Amino acid sequence: MTPAEQYAWFYHGGGMELMEQVYTPHNLLSFPGGNTDIQMGGWFQKEINSVEDLQGLKMRIPGFAGEILAELGAKPTNIAPGELYTSLERRTIDALEWVGPSLDLRMGFHKIAPYYYTGWHEPGSELQFLVNKRTWERLPEDLREILRVAMRTAAYDMYTQATHESGKNWASMKSEYPDVQVKDFPPEVMAAMKEANDRLLAKHAEKDDLAKEIQKSQADYLKQVRSWTDISHRAYLNSQAQ
Repeated sequence: MTPAEQYAWFYHGGGMELMEQVYTPHNLLSFPGGNTDIQMGGWFQKEINSVEDLQGLKMRIPGFAGEILAELGAKPTNIAPGELYTSLERRTIDALEWVGPSLDLRMGFHKIAPYYYTGWHEPGSELQFLVNKRTWERLPEDLREILRVAMRTAAYDMYTQATHESGKNWASMKSEYPDVQVKDFPPEVMAAMKEANDRLLAKHAEKDDLAKEIQKSQADYLKQVRSWTDISHRAYLNSQAQ
C-alpha cells in the first residue's frame, strides 16, 4: 500500500487492532510513528536489464526485500551505514538501497553510482512508537488521547517533511550530477520479484495464523482502496504527464 492507503488501513481498516494482537504478548502497544514515503529501489553500478543481471549481484538490502532478491539469485548483505559509500565506491558491493533523496543526498551515493532505480519494495515504510502496555493502561484517558494525537501529528510531520526534503534534494542531485539516470526495473524483473514476494508471504502465512490474518486483511483492504487510488491519484498524475 502507498502511505495514504496504509494509514487508512491502520486507522480505519482494522490495522491498529491487528497490531495490538501482535504486540500485546510482549506487553507493548504500537502506534504509527512516521513515514518516509515510497522508497527508491536503490543505487546501482550497472544497469539491470533482465533477471539474469541479478545473479550474484551484491547488494546492501536487508529484511524481507533481501529475501526476495536472494530468491532471484542476488547476494543481499547488510553493511553499517558508515561503510556504505566506501563499499559502493570500491565495488565491494554492486548496489545498495537506502531511503530516497530526503536521506540519500547526505550519503553522497549519487556521486559514485550512475543508476538510480525507482521503488518496488517499500511503498510505505512506517516507523513506530512502542509503548509499555501496563504503563499506558495506568494513564487517565485524557492523557492517553493527548499522546494519541501527538503521535499521529509527529507521524504526519515526518511524512510531509520527507516529501519536501526528497523534492528539494532530488533537484540538487539533478543539478550537480545531471548524468545520474533514473531507471525502472524491467517488467520481467518486476514480475519475478512479485512472484518471489507472493511465494515468501505464503510461506509465512502457512507458519503463523496471525500472519495469515494480517495478510488477508491488507489484501482485502487494498482491493477496495486501490480502485479509488486508480481513479483519483493515478488518473490525475497520468493526465498531467500527457
